[in-house]
Amino acid sequence: MAAGEEEAFSQLFNSYWDKVYSTALLFTKSAQIAEDIAQEVFLRMWLNRATATTIENLESFLFITVRNLVYNKLSRTRLETAYQNYLQYQVALTDMDAEAQTEFRQLREIIEGGISRLPAQQQKAFRLSREKGLSHEEISRIMGVSRATVKDYIVRAIAFLRNYLRDRTILLIILSICYLW
Repeated sequence: MAAGEEEAFSQLFNSYWDKVYSTALLFTKSAQIAEDIAQEVFLRMWLNRATATTIENLESFLFITVRNLVYNKLSRTRLETAYQNYLQYQVALTDMDAEAQTEFRQLREIIEGGISRLPAQQQKAFRLSREKGLSHEEISRIMGVSRATVKDYIVRAIAFLRNYLRDRTILLIILSICYLW
């Protein structure tokens, strides 16, 4: 496989597909997500086939790859869900009382403040992904960069926003406690 022999890769794929898929299914409890992760594992194996000779324990390598992809997928899914909820709350803002509207506007300002602090390319990729719902491939074409670069922009944006929002959330909690006293 390391030499690019498709038959060798096909044998590896056929030998390990069920284990990789089952492991992903065990973690995710979703057949579709498990299949996506299994495909990603083998895609990575093929794309990085030149370094395959350095793998000492193939089963451990595959398991760790599945585990990491599952973790990344679940983290990304939670953030995407939270962001979609945020967008839905923007629509519901008109139905809220004045105090709730004020609190929501503050939260929206904090989130927008975080997004606006991202480097331009990360911000663009993040907005296209989360606000427009575009795939990495679509964003890649729009921005004129590779799919891997788009993924990197989005991963970095999410990491920054997690920290930014966590820090601001702690501050808001402290301010709320002080206000109540």
